Amino acid sequence: MTNPPYPSPTDITLEEYKALRALHRAVDDLLEEGLRERETLTRTFRRCFPRVLALTGAKAAAITTRDEELVEQTWTEGDWSDCHPGALLAESTGVSRLGEDTLVSQPLDVAGSRVGTFGLLFPGDATAPETSARLLRILDTVAEQLDTVLCLVHTASEKHQLILQCNRHLANPVFEAGMDLAVLTLSQHVRLPGFLLLYRDAVQPHVLHYRTYRGGHLEFESGEQPHTGLEAAIRQHGPRLLRGEEAALRPLFTGRTTEAVLISGAASQGPLGKIVVWNDEGFSTYAMDLIRVLASTLSQRLQDYHRERIHLSQFFPNAVIDALLQDPAYAQHLRAQDQEVGILFADINGFTRICEQGFDSPRSIGRFVDEWSQRAVGCIWEHGGVFDKMVGDCVIGLFGPPFFKNSLHARARDAVRAARDIQAFTASLGAREEVAALCERVKLPGLGVSVGVNLAHANCGLFGPNRQYTAFSSGMNQTARLQSLAGFRETLVMDSVHDTLKGSDEPFFRSLRFGPLSETHVKNVAQPLRHYRLEPLTP
Repeated sequence: MTNPPYPSPTDITLEEYKALRALHRAVDDLLEEGLRERETLTRTFRRCFPRVLALTGAKAAAITTRDEELVEQTWTEGDWSDCHPGALLAESTGVSRLGEDTLVSQPLDVAGSRVGTFGLLFPGDATAPETSARLLRILDTVAEQLDTVLCLVHTASEKHQLILQCNRHLANPVFEAGMDLAVLTLSQHVRLPGFLLLYRDAVQPHVLHYRTYRGGHLEFESGEQPHTGLEAAIRQHGPRLLRGEEAALRPLFTGRTTEAVLISGAASQGPLGKIVVWNDEGFSTYAMDLIRVLASTLSQRLQDYHRERIHLSQFFPNAVIDALLQDPAYAQHLRAQDQEVGILFADINGFTRICEQGFDSPRSIGRFVDEWSQRAVGCIWEHGGVFDKMVGDCVIGLFGPPFFKNSLHARARDAVRAARDIQAFTASLGAREEVAALCERVKLPGLGVSVGVNLAHANCGLFGPNRQYTAFSSGMNQTARLQSLAGFRETLVMDSVHDTLKGSDEPFFRSLRFGPLSETHVKNVAQPLRHYRLEPLTP
């Protein structure tokens, strides 16, 4: 029904005015005490409603609103007989008869945002214009206090729910996909015309990556969809962009207002990244609070992401790590599994003699091995292999893991290609003046490696307390023995490799020359090793 017209303020008596003021102060004090004590809505209403009934003469009160979990429910106080106040409040606004009583109700809202409905039940017929107007003033006095408190509660609850939702998105194993969803979710609640995430690379801290969003949707990203201005700023300023250099970023954004929030890392590392947001109108406290919370969550997520990438970078090149981390179920590729793999063992010739007679300190040995092994692992990675481990000066590579999508022919081919490259770069390293002098000093004809290559079954995956990617099998042991048989700058391949490649039409392999088949008995291997000598490269 239509609400009765309000009498003008001059029609309100002094006595009524004092009563309304007393009611206002009482409700305000009760609600403020509830906020101060951090009470739930249930406890707050239990504290407040009995006093409201006593001060207003109403026989019952009810409010429908969302609780702290943003679930709508109705709280009641007093005698509603057999009525269901929740349904009554949903159907009625204003003054209406309810049996022998009168229900007075109105929506609760702040700045146009509806936060609930509040009603009081008065005894008897109070629908006469002057009486109903007085009851509506009573209702409005209480509602004025309730809607502000409820707005605070709902805002805090919505913020909390939004943060939880963003956190769930950021828990996505695919970091980039989770980030995209988190920004989209945030933009659905606060206006985000422009959003930039700038962050360090896990393995190469001097390298920066970025993702920019417009209206919550990805617009530019490093690598796939580069932003010309950002690329130039990164080339010029590098990681300094994370700490300062705001002037370098500001011209890239169309909005007049720019806000930056650091994503902190370990104290020794400095910031892991930075969130930059911009628009023409500035940002509310609510929006910036959410962005700062997102930055805090991102800090932990980036640390985990970095830890993940650094761990995987021990075994895989960046392209393989990217492919792994783009798969939400990437862990399945790292579980132990039996596969036929290419296996490579490469060991520096005469390394013991070099260490004992050629270097003046352990540090010099370490620098030499570090340079050689880094390049040897690079050869393995370049041909699609996995770095298994280093035992002394022996580098071990696997071909096929972690996806096992290529053929046995490809695994054998890649292992042989890597072996040839390791032989070639090691010989070229020996031609350097200081290395040549070292070889002459220890009476070696140059720097070389002995290499063994096999194609055999192995159980591959992450093993041990440090979760190292490695393989176990008799084939691994055979390859180690094979490598030990190889001489100066010599590569030996098992018959499994030779037989797999002998029919290849690729020009590279048609040019390969193998010696005759040999059979060699070795220690702790039941059957003799059947192998071929791969003829050395033509100078």
